[in-house]
Amino acid sequence: MFIPLPQNWRTCVLPLVGLATPVGLLVVNFSAWVISQLGAFRWGVAVSALVSALILNSLTGLSVYRYVRNRWPDFVVSRQENESWVLAGAIVVILAVAILSALFSYVGMANPKQLPNGIAVLTGFVGVVVPLALILGLNRRR
Repeated sequence: MFIPLPQNWRTCVLPLVGLATPVGLLVVNFSAWVISQLGAFRWGVAVSALVSALILNSLTGLSVYRYVRNRWPDFVVSRQENESWVLAGAIVVILAVAILSALFSYVGMANPKQLPNGIAVLTGFVGVVVPLALILGLNRRR
């Protein structure tokens, strides 16, 4: 998405400074509302973590499989006759990781007084960094 900005960036400073307080107030009030409704948001976040983990880990698995197949064509995993076993194993691993991700997200948001929670933050961080690093790293080598 392209947002046209004026040639002189200084003309943007005053509007940005003026918007900081109202946007900050909206963010703080929205955060307080989310905390007050945390029980409902826990389910939404857990389902969303499940779907996100399924998508990201499927893309990661595909990238890893392509990399291994192209790099080592005679490896056991790369052989045509083992393709269905590899697919079944990948599905089991991806489902297990997605379910654990959803569970940790749900458990990590159990108590609003303990937020931000280390489990939830670590789960989110690992859930984003590991798949993206593998996808970008392996596709870059290809």
